[in-house]
Amino acid sequence: MDSLRRFSLFCSWLIAAALIAGQFGAFHPAADSFSHLRLHLLALAVPFLLLLLATRAWINALFLTGVIVVSIGSLGQLFGGSTLADDRPHGPGHLRILSLNMNHNNAHIDRVAAYIGKMQPDVVTLQEAAVEPPRVTKRLTEAYPHRVICRYRGAVGIAVLSRTPFAATGCINDHRLAWATVSKDGKNTTVASLHLRWPYPLPQAEQIDALSGIWDQLDTPLVITGDFNAAPWSHSVQKLAAQSGTRLVPGLRRSFTWGDNWLGDLMALPIDHALITPTLKADGAAVGPHVSSDHLPLIIDLETGTL
Repeated sequence: MDSLRRFSLFCSWLIAAALIAGQFGAFHPAADSFSHLRLHLLALAVPFLLLLLATRAWINALFLTGVIVVSIGSLGQLFGGSTLADDRPHGPGHLRILSLNMNHNNAHIDRVAAYIGKMQPDVVTLQEAAVEPPRVTKRLTEAYPHRVICRYRGAVGIAVLSRTPFAATGCINDHRLAWATVSKDGKNTTVASLHLRWPYPLPQAEQIDALSGIWDQLDTPLVITGDFNAAPWSHSVQKLAAQSGTRLVPGLRRSFTWGDNWLGDLMALPIDHALITPTLKADGAAVGPHVSSDHLPLIIDLETGTL
């Protein structure tokens, strides 16, 4: 019993320390890195809490319970979202966006193009797409003739593709941002494709700070989609939303799967998001199936008719 008690104490302290560290991303980006695994750590904390109770480590059990409660309370971004409707809303005032990290364009182009054709988004935002040769963007030329493609590392780029014309476009290559103001049904909506760096020790925090002066230059309403490499409850996402005057489309969408297998799905991380300005309404959001990238496609239905 003593060895089991020591084991449960040691593991519960480690789990609690990681959960607590993830709450302090505002003080240092290294702490924010722990927030990626908050859901996994919470799931792991429950059996160790039961072990603490079984070994009568009452004080430690109470402490771990408090950490669990606080951590669950910080997951407010998961609640209030809605899934995609069975019948996509058509007609004026609706905009469907599909976002996908192409995994350095290692994704199977035919599967990607087929899924995009099935979902029929109005706008497609891509990250880690090949620029030379422009494989998937070339394949989609007929359906999405309006495009802005920005290079940010060698032959890798970021893109916004649209069925309808652009009123304006732009690239911020150094910060992995492409944007376009899409004209549809007589209304303009600025759609941005963003690829944030991995968090600390990589310079994700510096990238977010460098982007802070850009958002005011973009027309509103604004939609920011892409691979944020940060959980929805992280300080990074909250800071980006505050700087851009947007809010996160809520819901749990575990989009980065580590591969097309059961273990990858089990360990999946929610790091692909959509941020929208308050004048837009999200009718639904969901991740799609595996299309051979390590990321799942993110689909968002927006209502723009109230603008």
